[in-house]
Amino acid sequence: MCTKWCTEKSNMNDVERYIEAATRDNTRRSYQAAIEHFEVDWGGMLPTTSEQVARYLAHYANMLSHSTLRLRLAALGQWHVSQGFVDPTKSPLVRKVFKGIREIHPARTRQAKPLAIDELTQICGYLEQAQHSNDQLLALKATRDKALLLMGFWRGFRSDELCRMVIEHIELAPTQGMNIYLPRSKSDRTNQGREYRTPALQHLCPVQAYQEWLALSGLTVGPVFRGINRWGQMSSESLRPSSILPLMRKLMAQAGICHSHLYSSHSLRRGFASWATQHQWSLKQLMEHVGWRDAQSALRYIEVSAPFTPEQLQPSTPHAATILPPMTIVDVQLCLSRFHDKAPNERTVRLKLERFALKAFGALTTIDEHHYQLQLFSECVDADLDEVADELLDRMHSIATDHQCMLEAVIVHHESGRRWD
Repeated sequence: MCTKWCTEKSNMNDVERYIEAATRDNTRRSYQAAIEHFEVDWGGMLPTTSEQVARYLAHYANMLSHSTLRLRLAALGQWHVSQGFVDPTKSPLVRKVFKGIREIHPARTRQAKPLAIDELTQICGYLEQAQHSNDQLLALKATRDKALLLMGFWRGFRSDELCRMVIEHIELAPTQGMNIYLPRSKSDRTNQGREYRTPALQHLCPVQAYQEWLALSGLTVGPVFRGINRWGQMSSESLRPSSILPLMRKLMAQAGICHSHLYSSHSLRRGFASWATQHQWSLKQLMEHVGWRDAQSALRYIEVSAPFTPEQLQPSTPHAATILPPMTIVDVQLCLSRFHDKAPNERTVRLKLERFALKAFGALTTIDEHHYQLQLFSECVDADLDEVADELLDRMHSIATDHQCMLEAVIVHHESGRRWD
């Protein structure tokens, strides 16, 4: 009898352990904080009613962001469901109040400033000077920080992904590259794991920086990036994701980069996405490299104000007949059709095309929903006409396909009579 009771207790402990593992630590902490805010800060009682939830939302409507309010609702709903109560957050009253909050207090999307390649070079230059310092502690931290920044930039890693890097899961081929295996990450909801390949580079090389860090630290197993105390002793545990942001901002200030408060740990990811866009990576290539599963996530990270550099658009063998005159204007005609009923509506996709394709090449004038005039940027004016048209068409078709739509597009340059489709 005792053996049976012990077995049942052990099984229940296993069940509880797996249930706990199903919820990520960050989510659990956020939900606990949300429940505490409702009960302690606002003075609510659990279980509660939809009317009380509506009053709670109205009270904090102009204080908290939409995403924070949405998280608070999710936490309250999860608490009620897990305790066997009716979820009050699903009521029509709560939905209407939240819709009204979005109307009266429209959200302004605030994104971290992308870390430009020149700024990354400036920080690494500062860290390289520190690496050659006689101060052993300073050199150790600088070597770690340089490897962390370069890995975060070229792989587009989040803070949690950098902190999950483990030496045993990395295959290193000196001067060639490295394979990084992450058993799980924020975007890997099923915990299937993924391998990230990182090639060696001639400049700002993450592979070389990783080798230098291993050589100086003497690490052979365990977390790659660890805390270092004032005596130069390394922790056995990884850095915490929350420590990456203050670390980055401190490095920026020391390297002489102004307005470091505008940057976040996402600046590395956004910086790489902007760099890849400037170097004419397709959206599909960028998604595969970083690990985005949908185009919407990728497009939020792309900085489109200056997608090309003049050097990249200079033709290798220029021909006078193909160079655009100043103030070049082209007509763009497009027609969208959805692959199926569940695809995004055509207006949504058209807005994506305008924002992330057409406006990236010049000043846009809308004639109607199928017809635009595009005055090309000066760097495009100095480029080969065929290259500009082909790149624009390729980007528009890529965006349409990613949004499950078929695109028919025509670009016409009336001054020369040339046409591309």
